[in-house]
Amino acid sequence: MTPSVSAASERAPAIVAHILDTASLLQLTQRKIGVLHVKHFYPPLQGARAALAARSHPKLGYYHKQYTSSVGRICMPHIDSEGDSNAAERYHREAIENIHDMRELFSPYPSPADQVRLLLQEYWPAGANLQRLHGRTCFVGAIRVFTPGSSKFYPHNDRLDEESDAPELDGMVEQLVANMYLQVPSVGGDLQLWLREPTAQETEQIRDVEGLLPDSVEPPALVIHPEAGDLIIFSSRMLHAVTSSDEDYRIGVAAFVGCFGQERPLTYWS
Repeated sequence: MTPSVSAASERAPAIVAHILDTASLLQLTQRKIGVLHVKHFYPPLQGARAALAARSHPKLGYYHKQYTSSVGRICMPHIDSEGDSNAAERYHREAIENIHDMRELFSPYPSPADQVRLLLQEYWPAGANLQRLHGRTCFVGAIRVFTPGSSKFYPHNDRLDEESDAPELDGMVEQLVANMYLQVPSVGGDLQLWLREPTAQETEQIRDVEGLLPDSVEPPALVIHPEAGDLIIFSSRMLHAVTSSDEDYRIGVAAFVGCFGQERPLTYWS
């Protein structure tokens, strides 16, 4: 009998799994492994075509907070609607249109976000659904654009239950993030994972500027250099960062995944 998912511990071991299936998803949500890294998840040639188009996409903008403003994103993510009722209204109003726009970017092939959505539906014991907040649909499938020489993510974590008081979030015990890489420089653009949740003091600073100064934290427990076509899933509630690169663009698709226990469906959003 498969064990149920309960509230996650504050740390995870530096163990990397390489197959996306029911067992690995349960281990990840229980923090029995630290990360799921699936090589060759998406065809690199299709990803490269979409990455080139992403660099000049009409909906390309930038994250709003101080330590994330160097990173571009196509379509507004939920984090940039926090505390702004007008932005939140726009986020939900444009959610379906933006999902379709991101899907069109990969046409006639399935998008990486759609592939992940289908696999989560198939492998999670209770399936998976699109996240809704206060009864309104969320967007999923944002593309992140890291520009060479300037873009990076400082150490931070992500929690939807700190951005929203929606009743649909009651019972969420873990939040994952699925990153699907379309273009990656050969040097730089590394994913750093601390495999621990931030302290209360760190959380306060992250909530303010969306990041910690790298010198203020210990070295990461894991450093992964992804390749184009890879899928990497880990807990977004734990500290993570992305290093800069002077060489080339780093472009990928990102989707958050909410876990409420194996008896309830997973949810996803951006």
